[in-house]
Amino acid sequence: MNYESPNTSSRRTHKVEVNTLFLGRWNLAHLLGLILFFPLGTWMLAMWSPTTTTAIWLVTCLFGFAMAEKFWPYRIDWRPARKDMGTDGLLLLAAALVDGLLKHGALWLAQWAASEGHSPGWASAWPLVLAVPAAIVLGELGPYVLHRWAHTHPLGWRWHHLHHGPVQVNVSNSVRVHPVNLAWNVASRGLIWWALGFTPETLTWATMFMLLQSVAVHANVRGHIGLLAWVIGSAEAHRWHHSTQADEALNFGTSVPLWDQLLGTWRWPSHSGPKAVGLHDS
Repeated sequence: MNYESPNTSSRRTHKVEVNTLFLGRWNLAHLLGLILFFPLGTWMLAMWSPTTTTAIWLVTCLFGFAMAEKFWPYRIDWRPARKDMGTDGLLLLAAALVDGLLKHGALWLAQWAASEGHSPGWASAWPLVLAVPAAIVLGELGPYVLHRWAHTHPLGWRWHHLHHGPVQVNVSNSVRVHPVNLAWNVASRGLIWWALGFTPETLTWATMFMLLQSVAVHANVRGHIGLLAWVIGSAEAHRWHHSTQADEALNFGTSVPLWDQLLGTWRWPSHSGPKAVGLHDS
């Protein structure tokens, strides 16, 4: 028979408590994604084209956060059912088609402008360290305005309510967006980017960051990101947006909370979260 001394048992218990406290306090999946964003993105872009890299990056984010949901769930009852995952997969394919068509149209527009002798936009001269954050923040403005409108106007809610239908918030339904809803997001973001003349490299990095954020804020992973939640979108803030109570369903930004903070729709990301998520009256 093996005996364990009281001191050894106490040390092991303390180690378990410390690990549980650390893992339970921080959203390590989100923090790790942010840490790996630049080095992994640089390596991928050296291997593949921006379009291929962006697609692989999205799949990587979906898989990584899905694994985090499995091992460190925020709520066990928020795990997606197989049927829901099938629906979300079909909507992801539809989203890829819409996104591709709109970007092809934007490419044609840019080529036409170049052939007509239009000079590059003033943002094209900005260094990446300035251009990428600017593209992210400005790229959120159009979708923020339309997102807020969709929650207050029946016409907008008609196309947006699909995203709020699930009674869970998780990686799977992060891609549950109606094609019309996706189209106005991509178009409103792209028009601002095109008007300011951001370079393709800048937009690739901005798009990859936004994809990371879109998955991360929906991920059913416990923990929080601390003071970073004041600067970038977080799961603890976005869960309030999915509340069934209309007065709680704020935080319309996804990548960054800046427009919410400036325009009065910011709700501090309390760790407790809403009592229930799903549809609410528009």
